[in-house]
Amino acid sequence: MSVFISGRAAVGLLLFPLAVLFTACDQRPAATDPTPVQIVQPGPTGPVSTEPGEIELSDPQVTFTEPNQVRFEVRYRFTKGKPDKYYMCEVSFPGTMNHGAKPMESWELKSEGVIKDGITLSKPPVQTFEIRVSEADSPQKGYKTISNVVSGPVK
Repeated sequence: MSVFISGRAAVGLLLFPLAVLFTACDQRPAATDPTPVQIVQPGPTGPVSTEPGEIELSDPQVTFTEPNQVRFEVRYRFTKGKPDKYYMCEVSFPGTMNHGAKPMESWELKSEGVIKDGITLSKPPVQTFEIRVSEADSPQKGYKTISNVVSGPVK
């Protein structure tokens, strides 16, 4: 008979922690403070600025690498603000339907440097190009041009 009682005691000891666990899961957290909290999502260099930046573009080069592909590069320098938002470098070819865009995040840019990339042309040939840079707080909110437009012949 003592074996039967100790077996029941062992089962009871095993079931007790499970019972405590399940009753603790039913508790609700205390009500939170209704005071509104402002959330600031900082960029890699600190909080995102509220003022638009300005970029000066110079020394653009666009060259054919294959019959339907071009490589471009352009020097940039922030003259106002710093890279702390989302950016779009757009290359267009006046008089054609060809267009290229290089999206960039703030960590990809410095206060000055060179933007480089390639574009596959949908309808070659092209003779001239234009390059500009735009900025957005969020890509979903749309981009606004913040640079000068540089242009020249495709080599």
